[in-house]
Amino acid sequence: MTTPFRFGLVALPYPGADWSGTARQVEELGFDSLLVPDNLHATPAALACASAAGVTERIAVGPYVVATPLRNPGLVAADAAGLHQLSGGRVEFGLGAGRPDAEDEARQLGVEFGTPGERMAHLEATIDAVRVRTPDVHITVAAAGPRMLALGGRLADVVALGASPFATADDLARMADTVRAGAGDRADDVQLNVNLSAVGDEVPPWLAEKMGLTMERLVEARTATYLRGTPDDMAETLVERREPTGISYVCAGANHAQDLAPVVALLRGA
Repeated sequence: MTTPFRFGLVALPYPGADWSGTARQVEELGFDSLLVPDNLHATPAALACASAAGVTERIAVGPYVVATPLRNPGLVAADAAGLHQLSGGRVEFGLGAGRPDAEDEARQLGVEFGTPGERMAHLEATIDAVRVRTPDVHITVAAAGPRMLALGGRLADVVALGASPFATADDLARMADTVRAGAGDRADDVQLNVNLSAVGDEVPPWLAEKMGLTMERLVEARTATYLRGTPDDMAETLVERREPTGISYVCAGANHAQDLAPVVALLRGA
């Protein structure tokens, strides 16, 4: 089954920036979702999402993704339920077992980060708590390793593939196969998502600084997380990649909104 394309933007509200204006622009440009990173030292994702929902009518909002080892499952479920209510049901609530730097945040909060197995168990308990309190909330699970990919396939509505910026189409296809194997009979109901490392001719500054990414390195690696060329070229690339990988939900940083918007116009819902 071919799943229609959806598109999202990932953004943080910065001090002094027009967050309401950003949310409205995301909707006006035709994107399907506005997603907010979970960062201990930034505006809490649930608050930013509630604010964005209040000034928009169509787009989904949600954290991308909550580091569940830092939080009690019941409190996460309460946040999801509140956001579901305030947004009129327009929620994609992202959950994960914690990115690598979340361990430092755990120390700052005075909580145990746990072993990989413990974090996976805590994530599953959090998913259960959210489902029990608000059964129709759409849940995204971010996953990279085989066990997490299989868990996402088994329990999530969307699995965000935590691929390296240098991942090839074959790499993404292997990750997708693991998700589908974990999903079993519900494989057709699980949407696969990828967050692009770059669109057009600019590498996001934070990636360039953190990982030393350049356009030349991305092109040389033949990465499948980078889109370049005209809007028609980019649309054709996404369509070609959808068949072997099953990826139909494409996200990018908000700095790529204008570059990706023409592609959204060509492919959204197709």
